[in-house]
Amino acid sequence: MEKIVIADTDVVIDFFSGSFPFAVAVADLIKKDRLAVTAITVYELYAGILGTKRLRQIEAFVENIPVMPLEKVEAAWAGRIYTELKSQGKMIGNQDILIAGICLANSLPLLTRNAAHFESIKGLEIIRI
Repeated sequence: MEKIVIADTDVVIDFFSGSFPFAVAVADLIKKDRLAVTAITVYELYAGILGTKRLRQIEAFVENIPVMPLEKVEAAWAGRIYTELKSQGKMIGNQDILIAGICLANSLPLLTRNAAHFESIKGLEIIRI
């Protein structure tokens, strides 16, 4: 059985807007029951949304896709990532650090359009298209 892939928020937005190539990649992973998102992505998707069309898209999406939680183990991984990145002077946004912590804690790869945000995180498998 193939591994689940975590979709970063940017590629989920690409999926909603039909932006190639990530919309196709996300759709393919959904068909194969291999796509998941993090609770952080759910937060990012809902943050600032006012339009009912996009709100319905998000609701339907998160009802049908596994959502990986941010719990104690994932938070600890994220804290270690934060410390390492800060010591290297390579900080990224807190949401990205939390998403990476969830991926590492669960040994799952990340599909993202923003590979540069994540490439300094040791051990994180990044799927590039």
